[in-house]
Order: sequence, then C-alpha cells, then structure tokens
Amino acid sequence: MDTIYRTPTNAPENASAKDEEKRLTGMLEVNVANVEELDEALEKAISTIRRAATYYRVGVMVTRTGPGSYVVRAHPEVPYGLIRQQHS
Repeated sequence: MDTIYRTPTNAPENASAKDEEKRLTGMLEVNVANVEELDEALEKAISTIRRAATYYRVGVMVTRTGPGSYVVRAHPEVPYGLIRQQHS
C-alpha cells in the first residue's frame, strides 16, 4: 500500500467526550500506486472514518479524485450506516 494520509491523534487516557470528538478522523486521502492495493487501502480508510460517521450518525462518502486517488469522509448527505461512492 502506498499512502493513507490522516490527522494524527494523541489522546490522553482520561479524555472526555469533547476530547473524543476532537480526535475523530472525519476525512482521509487515499493514494495507491497500483490497483492491487486499492481495495485494502479503501477498506482501512473506511474503517477509520466509520468511527466519526458513527459518532455523528452520518454515512461515508468515497470520492474518486483521480487515478489511484480517493477521499473518504464522513458525510451528512449519506444516510447513517451507508457508504456511497462518487467520481469528481
């Protein structure tokens, strides 16, 4: 797998609910060099984003932005529990 970019999280063990909200990753960029890596990279990204989507009760949008490039994010226009794909 080439690269998954994400916001780093450094959370103390005694974090409050407000701290939890700040740590949730709501968007990731996924870039892969070859198609064999794509499914695994997107599955990992969706798994990470699902925490934020569950917290906010929204779905997940996967947007293809170019060859081998995708943005995976929690999105309010996607019903909770669903994953939608679009091409930009």
